[in-house]
Amino acid sequence: MKFTGLIASLMFLALSQSVSADNFFTECRFHYGAGNASGALLNDIDYMVAWAGSSQSFNLGSFFTNCKNNNKTPVLISYIIAFTARADSGLQDCNVGTPSLCQQGANFIRYNMPKILSVYAAYAKGAEQNFGSTNKMIWCMEPDYEQYSENGQAGGGLTPAQCGTYMGEILDTIAHYAPNSVFSMDISPWKDTTFQKNWYAALNIKRFSFINTSGGQSTPSSVFISNNQTGCPTWAWVFKTFGTPMIADADYGTAGSATAFITAWQDSATLTARIKDGVIAMSHNQTPATLAPAIEAVRSKIPTPPKCPVGTFVAAPFKEHSAGPVSSLSALSGKMDLIDLSGRIIDTRNIAQGNFSWDAWKSGAARMHPGAYIVRLKVGEQILQKKVFVN
Repeated sequence: MKFTGLIASLMFLALSQSVSADNFFTECRFHYGAGNASGALLNDIDYMVAWAGSSQSFNLGSFFTNCKNNNKTPVLISYIIAFTARADSGLQDCNVGTPSLCQQGANFIRYNMPKILSVYAAYAKGAEQNFGSTNKMIWCMEPDYEQYSENGQAGGGLTPAQCGTYMGEILDTIAHYAPNSVFSMDISPWKDTTFQKNWYAALNIKRFSFINTSGGQSTPSSVFISNNQTGCPTWAWVFKTFGTPMIADADYGTAGSATAFITAWQDSATLTARIKDGVIAMSHNQTPATLAPAIEAVRSKIPTPPKCPVGTFVAAPFKEHSAGPVSSLSALSGKMDLIDLSGRIIDTRNIAQGNFSWDAWKSGAARMHPGAYIVRLKVGEQILQKKVFVN
């Protein structure tokens, strides 16, 4: 892969600190989503939710068509590893029976990655074909992915680095066939904060626009995400540490099955507290008749989230001011971000004056593919950035 043009001639334009860009959704606000929505509820939710992987061939055509026709963002709970392991090797969820994903899941991944990637490719192709490439879709990746790193696994748990490598291959596969995809990573909130820092570093958290809960057991009325508290992450800790908004879920049980409807996510005081902690969205599995009026009643009482991830630089591109070029890249130093066109910062480097190599960046953690990118450099109080192309 090569960047078009010579690096010595790449020029940056001075920009203001605030950069305009679209939200993934229609506006920056707290978002509600649901699995099965119709009637009045369709007017009150911003996204629709489906679980991916129950078949090894794409089976969500009607879901994506429904999202497209109703102008809703598709959010996939991507449980493809677990569903494939169940179909091919009889592995059960860890709280269901044996043999389980907690016992043999790591070996299933070790020996079946080509199969896992082929199923992911089928879903990504189908999603792109049925939803199109204009708007974004969000993939919430592999609930309980952490379980494959546990010591109880036959053959030993995967190391965090191995989990990061496998996840990177999955994200690359999705992005190849559905480039309008953005990603969210599941959290295991019963693990302490030291684990969380090491885990998300291994998974390259910069590739994810969100962090999400799963299993429907999060605690909206508590500062802690789960009932396990000592040393474990709070909602606010996750947002402060990783800078990544959270998608919470409710009314979900094993593999997406329904549990009792949780009303606390419609309480304005509770919502206000969690929004300030970085929670940006709530996915409901249950959709009782009371949900639509409850959302309508609480909308005006809750604040705007502190951060809304951006969705595209096409509808609202970086504005290049007319002041002219500031300097060549080789003459500058500072913090440089590589940003894809979904708005995700996929890698960051601190560069010294005259000491930068595109080849080193491309072969590193960025996992660059052919296409357009934004390179952004902070020099003092200025933000300098330019669109570049990789071929």
